[in-house]
Amino acid sequence: MNVGGKKLEHFNETAKQFNSGSLDLALLALNELAKRKSKKQLTYNKIDIKNFCDSIITRNDETQIELIEKLISRGISLKIIYEIFIPEAAETLGNFWKENKVTFVEVNLGAQRLQRLSRIYEKQYLGPMYMFSEGPEILLILPEKEVHTLGLITASGIFKKNGANPFIALGYSDDEILGLINSHDFKLIGISVSNSEKIGHCLKMAKNIKSNLKTKIPLVIGGQGIAQTKPEELYAVFDEITTNPCKALDLIVDQGYN
Repeated sequence: MNVGGKKLEHFNETAKQFNSGSLDLALLALNELAKRKSKKQLTYNKIDIKNFCDSIITRNDETQIELIEKLISRGISLKIIYEIFIPEAAETLGNFWKENKVTFVEVNLGAQRLQRLSRIYEKQYLGPMYMFSEGPEILLILPEKEVHTLGLITASGIFKKNGANPFIALGYSDDEILGLINSHDFKLIGISVSNSEKIGHCLKMAKNIKSNLKTKIPLVIGGQGIAQTKPEELYAVFDEITTNPCKALDLIVDQGYN
C-alpha cells in the first residue's frame, strides 16, 4: 500500500507540474494572440469610401455623419478616420472629376464638406492632451489662389498629435510669410500644393524664403500637385518631399535644427 501510495503521490505531483506547465504555455499563447490582435487595426472597405463620397456629392450632411459613426462603431479608430479615410475620400472625389463623373463645382463643394468634417473630428482625434501644444512651432503654407485646404488641415492635426505647434498661413503673400518667419521661432516650414500649375510659384517662394532666412530652417513640400514634377527639381530647393508629417518632423532632429 505504501508503494502504491508513493506512486500515486508521484503521479499527482507530475500531473500538477504538467498542468502548471500547460497553463503557463496557454497563458503565453493567449498573451501573444492579444498582442497580435492589438497591433492589427480594423479598417474600412472600398464600398465605405463609395457610399461616403456619394453622400458628399448629394450634400447629405446627416448621412455623412452616420457613415463615419458606423465606421467608429465597427471599431475603426479615429486615427484612421482622420488621417486616412477622409483624405482618401478627397482624392476619390478628385479622381471622379478627372474622369468627368462630377463637375468642378461638385468637387469644390465636396472639399468644403470634407474640411468641415475634419474640423468636427479633429478635437476627438487629438483629445484634450493635444489641443494646446508647447512643442516646436511649424509654419504650414497654402500658396495664394490655392483653394484645397483639406491636406493642410489634416497635416496640422497630425502635427499637433505628434507634439508640434502648427501655424497655418492661407493665401499669404511672400512678404507676409517672411514677416511671419521673422516674428516666430519656426523649426520647420511646409508648403502644401494641390494644383501642379502652382509648382513654379512654390519653387520661387521657397527660394525667396531661403535667401531671407536668418537661421537655417528645413523646407518641405507635399500635396497632390507635386506628382507631375521631377523629384530632383524639387530637391534642388526643398529639404524633403513628403505627405507624411511625421517624416517631416524628423528633419528637426536629423538635421540638427532644434
